[in-house]
Amino acid sequence: MAYLFIIDPVDSLNTTKDSTLLLMKECVRRKIDTYFCEINQFSMNEGNLNIYSHKVLGFKEKINYKNSELHESAFFNKIFIRKDPPFDDDYLNLTYLLDHAVKKDIEVINNPSSVRNHNEKLSILNFEEIIPPTIVTSTSKDVINFLRIHKKIVLKPINGMGGNGIFVTDNSDQNLNSILETVTVKDSKVMMAQKYVSDITKGDKRIIIIKGEPLPFCLARIPGDLDFRANLAKGGVGVAKKLTEQDIKIVNSIKQYLVKNKLDFVGIDVIGKYLTEINVTSPTCLVEIEKQTGFNCAEYVIDAL
Repeated sequence: MAYLFIIDPVDSLNTTKDSTLLLMKECVRRKIDTYFCEINQFSMNEGNLNIYSHKVLGFKEKINYKNSELHESAFFNKIFIRKDPPFDDDYLNLTYLLDHAVKKDIEVINNPSSVRNHNEKLSILNFEEIIPPTIVTSTSKDVINFLRIHKKIVLKPINGMGGNGIFVTDNSDQNLNSILETVTVKDSKVMMAQKYVSDITKGDKRIIIIKGEPLPFCLARIPGDLDFRANLAKGGVGVAKKLTEQDIKIVNSIKQYLVKNKLDFVGIDVIGKYLTEINVTSPTCLVEIEKQTGFNCAEYVIDAL
């Protein structure tokens, strides 16, 4: 067995908390030949998808790995897309190339065409009954009218991650016009606005779903005192919690859709009773859940996949 993980530059990964490294360690423990590569190490030659990748030899303080080797995609039994957003032209082209691996019956997680078709912000619009009041627009007037109705809202860039570029605002905010100029780039760039959900103070839950089934624990990311954003990268504190009935109800609402679209490894974000994002590229928080609960997340994920 040989598994390939498509990752960000290896030296940029946090060796103590990166979910991809946790999965790779589990594969090595099982004596699965484990390889990694970056997004720009793919090529096509006479109909064959070729990949330069490094074989993992083991883990100490850092990853121990071999020099780059060239293999055809058929060498790998499974390919995991674990590259962080933004979903730019390079990411888009990666999904087109990986389509050729899928044609040769290689399992790519998640399916590249599904990754291409499911923006992590916009994909929630398929589930209007379980998302907060939401608009997507590039027009500042639309946002101002939305704010008049909902009093307090959150503004999000469509292709961001880690809480970057997110604002919260209300009707009394004297910076509103400046914020809208920034987020919409003067009414030229589409963004998302959502009603502010006060349950954020109890945590923005990251729920990991594997082939339609959730891990029994989630990570509730709770905002710090100096920032409304709950992202761990912005100072939020992660607290592992068992899934509630409400959480499971939300999972069940989207389960069939995820399975049908071969979105086999996703991380959804839930605030209170609302679904707010569906992360399809490189869902995280496995390390934190495993450390706090003792539940072997890596074993569960690799078994299920």
